[in-house]
Amino acid sequence: MAPAKQPKDRSNRTRQIKPHHGDTSKRAAVENDTAAAALPVELQQMILDTFRRAFPFDHDQRDLRTTIQEVKGHLFQRDFSRAFAKPEYLDAYALRWSASRALGYTSIFLHGDLQQAWSKLGEPDRTAPVRTDMVASSPSLSPVARSACRVLCIGGGGGAEVAACAAAARTILPSLATMSVHVVDIADWSTCLQSLENALCTPPQLSAYASESARAANKAFISADSFDVRFSQHDILGFDEAELALMLQDVHLCTIMFTLNELFSASIARATAFLLALTESISLGAWLLVVDSPGSYSEVKLGTGTVKEYPMKWLLDHTLLDVDNSKWKKAVSDDSRWFRLTQQSLKYPIELENMRYQVHLYQRV
Repeated sequence: MAPAKQPKDRSNRTRQIKPHHGDTSKRAAVENDTAAAALPVELQQMILDTFRRAFPFDHDQRDLRTTIQEVKGHLFQRDFSRAFAKPEYLDAYALRWSASRALGYTSIFLHGDLQQAWSKLGEPDRTAPVRTDMVASSPSLSPVARSACRVLCIGGGGGAEVAACAAAARTILPSLATMSVHVVDIADWSTCLQSLENALCTPPQLSAYASESARAANKAFISADSFDVRFSQHDILGFDEAELALMLQDVHLCTIMFTLNELFSASIARATAFLLALTESISLGAWLLVVDSPGSYSEVKLGTGTVKEYPMKWLLDHTLLDVDNSKWKKAVSDDSRWFRLTQQSLKYPIELENMRYQVHLYQRV
């Protein structure tokens, strides 16, 4: 699999948050905007606070900025082994890039695009073992197991998808549902994701002088009983079909966020083979969500040495809709959207960024 998601800092991909005085460009006029205002400010701040608690960074701001610049330099040189070689690099990456992405991904998860994907997850799973502890604590519940939503995040090591999944589980899933998130990435993000899961599932630490009402209201972002995270370090393009089938078993939603173009860039043939194997392995009715930079292209070297570029969207549609005709239904396709952070009240130690992206959602039929 391609290395963990590379930050898209170039001006045509992301912008730092600055006061907006109106965007009169023709491009902006035709692009769909997903306003941050659609997300409650309280929810946005809770997500950001979770990243701050998960990755406190033991150094001062100057050291943090220096570390971020080192990571950016390695990523610019596409030296991914060095970019993610140190624990402080991973923490800095999560603080700098994943937090902003988490807000953008949460907007995608909560508003519109994935409503169909979440809609049937409240149905109890009568084939799973009975949760006797749940029945005992809630006598009114019928003796059935909780319905489990299983999400596979390919290239999600930085934690943005995990935080967005937790927000979806907290906001959308009914009380009888749980969510299990499996992250697969080529870099070792295990410690980073464990820290994030702990921060999500543990109440914030309060001052010794906190009031009784503050203590009573102090709860975890998401209960550990209803949310869990698992990590596998692996090159997704190196999985054989049997391994991939096992990994995709009972998955409701598979996400490939800012990763697919990296996979195509590594090898169009291997990335295509991976998508075809995914098609054969994923359950009927499951969803595939692809988010990437708009206008992403992958190069193919032809026999004579000629290089030709193909849009990632075309490669994706060709593989899923043409080669595997009638096995996927396309539910959403948008070539360019903005997630614009306009809330000036958000508090975070690092300047956050807007996110420009393309989004495509498919259902296996």
